[in-house]
Amino acid sequence: MKVLYKNKTKYTKETYAKYLQFHQNKFGTKYRFITILIIVLLCFFIITNFKYANKTTGFILLLALLVFCLYRFFQPISLVKKELKTEKFEKEKEFTFKFYEKYFTISDSNNFEKIKYWKLYKIYETNDFFYLYINKDHAFLLEKNTFTKGDISTFYIFVKRKIWFKMI
Repeated sequence: MKVLYKNKTKYTKETYAKYLQFHQNKFGTKYRFITILIIVLLCFFIITNFKYANKTTGFILLLALLVFCLYRFFQPISLVKKELKTEKFEKEKEFTFKFYEKYFTISDSNNFEKIKYWKLYKIYETNDFFYLYINKDHAFLLEKNTFTKGDISTFYIFVKRKIWFKMI
């Protein structure tokens, strides 16, 4: 099949930082809202249990609140640290994205992956990047100025046509 678009993006810590900033701005409000809602509900149940002299359940809920708060705070930090220690960021790997009519491929020096367009979760466009989400937490990063084949404006139209219901 004929390659319609080709992009080579180097995954650096700076590109990942831009992605994290975008992801936080896009999805952080929902995450914070859910966290606050759960904390408020747990506090309500804790106060209610202590008010009606049910101290054992109150202490269990207090412990659950503490564990929940620690998890919600430290889990994202540990995920980012873990991701930054992967080979793609440590060695600043360059990934080649080739877009065909029915699918696209991603390759580096060791790996090759073929993905059909319908498997993408969502696609977002910023001034510098296209973010092709494969699930709600992970995305492929395509730097706009590193397209070696095809034009950015026609790429946007092409992807929009392929995944019109997931384009934002």
